[in-house]
Amino acid sequence: MKALLFILFFFFTSNTSINIEEIRESYKICNASKENADQFYKLTQRALQNKGAIFKGYHGAALALKASFAWNPFNKLSYFNKGRKMIDTAIKSEPDNIELRMIRLSIQSNAPRIVGYYKNIQEDKEYILKNVADSSPNDLKIYIEGFIQHSGEF
Repeated sequence: MKALLFILFFFFTSNTSINIEEIRESYKICNASKENADQFYKLTQRALQNKGAIFKGYHGAALALKASFAWNPFNKLSYFNKGRKMIDTAIKSEPDNIELRMIRLSIQSNAPRIVGYYKNIQEDKEYILKNVADSSPNDLKIYIEGFIQHSGEF
């Protein structure tokens, strides 16, 4: 009986999909602490089951953020490079996705220059400014406008 309950619990908890709004809210505060970064990482890792470039982009951001809290230099570089690759792959699959451009801009503008991940800052900034007014749904537009207001790049 206990085994059946465990299986049912695992089935229902593992099949709950993560929605994009939940990820967006977590992204706003993920850099505030290691605990927030870990929660964001776990959330985006579970969200990868949803299949979509946006979920890969956010998970790439979570990996890049995980690098900032790692103490081992090899782990830092490994996490960052995996995150960078994931973000860039997501953008290659959906180059007109303004939210993916926002993710890349936020990571590139906060990454140390020594890692060399800063070449798309101007391009993404211009793309976001040019397309934010036409963003839909409206909650995405509000989210991007909030990013613009709080980002030092604008």
